[in-house]
Amino acid sequence: MSTSDLSPAATGSGLFAAVRARTVRWGWVVFGVGLSAALFVAFVLFHFQGFIDKDIDPYGFGRMGETVASGHWFQGDGNLLHRKAPLYPLTIGLVYAVFGDHDRLIFLLHAFFFAGTCFLAFDIGRRLFNQRAGIIAGLMCALDPVVLRYVPSLHLEIQFTFYMTLLVWLIVLFYERPSVKLGVLTGVIAGAASLTKSVPLLLPALMMLALVLSYRARRRRGASVAVPWKAIVTVFVAMGLTIAPWTIRNYHATHHFVLINTGTSDAFLRGFIFTQTPYITLRKPPYTDAENASNAYFESLAAKHGTVWERDDYETDKILNQEMKRRLVHEPGAVARKTAIGVATFWYEMTDLKNSLVAGALALGAWCLALVGWRQARREGKPTWFLFLPILYFNLVLAFLLALGRYSVPVMPLLLVMAGFGVDTLLTRRASHNTRVEVAG
Repeated sequence: MSTSDLSPAATGSGLFAAVRARTVRWGWVVFGVGLSAALFVAFVLFHFQGFIDKDIDPYGFGRMGETVASGHWFQGDGNLLHRKAPLYPLTIGLVYAVFGDHDRLIFLLHAFFFAGTCFLAFDIGRRLFNQRAGIIAGLMCALDPVVLRYVPSLHLEIQFTFYMTLLVWLIVLFYERPSVKLGVLTGVIAGAASLTKSVPLLLPALMMLALVLSYRARRRRGASVAVPWKAIVTVFVAMGLTIAPWTIRNYHATHHFVLINTGTSDAFLRGFIFTQTPYITLRKPPYTDAENASNAYFESLAAKHGTVWERDDYETDKILNQEMKRRLVHEPGAVARKTAIGVATFWYEMTDLKNSLVAGALALGAWCLALVGWRQARREGKPTWFLFLPILYFNLVLAFLLALGRYSVPVMPLLLVMAGFGVDTLLTRRASHNTRVEVAG
């Protein structure tokens, strides 16, 4: 039995404690706490706070949703949506088309996405470790101010975080009992996550590779398991079919193959500016000053090629691709420097110093607890790659491109699952220590 099972000995004495342990549905509790916290932040706290910017739509997703709802799709946003992926504005457009153009409806949808993410964090923790670790992880997620901050705004982070956590949850289920049906669902969610933001496009391949290696390791230890190749192939087929309609649309719009969107070179080049000392130390606000400096840089590149920046999405992308290749070949030291700095800025670089300090402190605390949990998981032979592989993938890929604090939000629930097991480990050690003291006394 796990050291943290909710038994009478763990929760109290007598019949009442035993009945309580059997009847509390902790998944619903975590979901309810997450939903309550999100609704409170979105509809009460946000209007009275002065800590974060009250501009709810800095990237124009609401306007894009209105255009979609009106039947004009993405008219006015360029053939490739200015580096945006389509699913989030399509989601807003669907809500607006059914219920009307009301931002609060999106905040309500965000609240349910957020509560669902908290439930998934609980269930991942429960399945990988134990129920108490899952409860702690779910509640930590429900009360995380960095993630909650994006509920009352038209940022894609909340939807993206839900899809990313759902994807990892499905892969955990897939590992436990692989099937073609589960492979289809996993592939569809992987496609949906990539259509929300294209960063995780290669992550499913890495996760499936890790799953194959894990199965083979189990076979070497004597377990009678076979690699579920048919189900694994189904994941990629379903993912490809989910993305394909948008790829076809891009080809018709540009007469070029663009899988989801462009923007890799754009992010890579912005990274050189966002990792300059004034911005990483927050002496200058990166989301305004560094953004303006990046835009000026791109305008000068376009002018050198005799054109105007963003006159044509595909033309602009070709110019930026050439500059990216030049810097990769001729400035490898600068690339290495900005990547190394990006590993850190991924966890803290927000809009200003106050927000960055909060995000950085919370991330550091979560990592400390996660490392405690990781060491204990190694002792117990429990797999942790489900959590660390997506976290490290996002951290390293975005460090190479452009690493900002809000980009860590989609993997924060996974880090909190590992941190939840760290808290569970510390509580277990404390209980064991107290027991030894009582026996000695």
